[in-house]
Amino acid sequence: MCGIIGGYAAWSFDVAARLDLIRHRGPDGSGVCTIGPATHGHVRLSLLDLTDASAQPFRYGDAVLSFVGEIWNYRAVRAELEAQGVAFRTTGDTEVLAAALATWGDAALSRLEGMFAFAWSTPDRHILVRDRFGKVPLYVSRRGGAFAWASERKGLGREWPATALPPGTLLDLATGQVSAWYALPRTVADDRPLIEVLEAGVRARLVADAPLCCLISGGLDSSLVLMLARRHKPDVVAYTAVLDQGSLDLRAARRLCREQQVRLIEVPVRAPTSQSLADAARVIEINSKAQIEIAALCIPLARAIAGDGFKACLSGEAADELFGGYGSLCIKGSKADDAGWRALRIAQLEKMARGNFVRCNKAFMAAGVECRLPFMERALVERVLSMPKRACPPGKRALKQAAAGVIPPWIISRPKDTFQGASGMADAAARAVAYPAAFYRAEIMTQFGSSARD
Repeated sequence: MCGIIGGYAAWSFDVAARLDLIRHRGPDGSGVCTIGPATHGHVRLSLLDLTDASAQPFRYGDAVLSFVGEIWNYRAVRAELEAQGVAFRTTGDTEVLAAALATWGDAALSRLEGMFAFAWSTPDRHILVRDRFGKVPLYVSRRGGAFAWASERKGLGREWPATALPPGTLLDLATGQVSAWYALPRTVADDRPLIEVLEAGVRARLVADAPLCCLISGGLDSSLVLMLARRHKPDVVAYTAVLDQGSLDLRAARRLCREQQVRLIEVPVRAPTSQSLADAARVIEINSKAQIEIAALCIPLARAIAGDGFKACLSGEAADELFGGYGSLCIKGSKADDAGWRALRIAQLEKMARGNFVRCNKAFMAAGVECRLPFMERALVERVLSMPKRACPPGKRALKQAAAGVIPPWIISRPKDTFQGASGMADAAARAVAYPAAFYRAEIMTQFGSSARD
């Protein structure tokens, strides 16, 4: 996943010194490069082309790229570029992204499938770009005509107050103009079974030159991702966080992995303290009770995953928002017409860019682990959000039907619960601090001087 930090006409913004503030995101290398008024900084987590040939900031002719994330279809894009006569010297996706931008300009963006944020500089143009759905955070601060940016707020600090670049947009640093490069379509021609589209997303996210694993909570979504991953990676390892040994989710995860002969690694999580909860808030940098308490589980999980040599994990995140799995969303959805049901789920998608995706990214990158989200496969998101209510009703019925035959019926019929609730973290946090929501707000305010809701 890596991390980027940089400045444009920001002569007082010391990029090299600030790299240390995001060093946890890139334990495999770092670099700084200046091109005209722009200075690029990068810390690297190597997942594709583990050699120094793909080190960043990446020079491509007279241009410079600082890139965070993954391009899932980089091999197809590379083949298309090679057919046009472009030669490559590396095997990863960084050079493919640079070549695509150099060859097609902004039109390259619509050809990319992935999760990414990047800074791209040529002698006459400097831009920042964030992926379609905001799966990778990118923060920007402006002082007059000067800009600073970073993958995390802590890279900018209080002196450079930050706002998140909106998903699916491009910022031209010379003009200060933000423009949208992606819009969610209303209709989709794809008629593949939903399970095929999800499996394609899982398969794409298994591509890596470094070890990866799966997360498992015992619920429908993570179980489905794990079983689809196992089709393509029979030796896949599953990880789960354990706070409460009596958790029904834990029992389900154990049973599934035992029945399917998947190696399950249980990571003990200590009962939270005021300090560990404050640390979780500072790691994810947003004021959200649910996200902070989930992060308090994910941070020790990420450390264990990294300690075992894995650099990426697959998660079942986002299925509830797309298919209507939450109680309040189901209640509102049951009263909505087709247009209203679509609007409710789009609002949840936008909310994830400010919450779930930020927490997924930062909680795992705190230990140098990349969290990949198969349910955010573009084709799946567009397909599901274009489906009428009768075909994709509240309660995740469409997903449950798609999962039949892939995961056991007893998993599909399990009652829904939140991760922080089922694990026991929400109750444990309430015992650790009085008024948790107020406690989290105060911690974020102390750190950033604002509510930092992204």
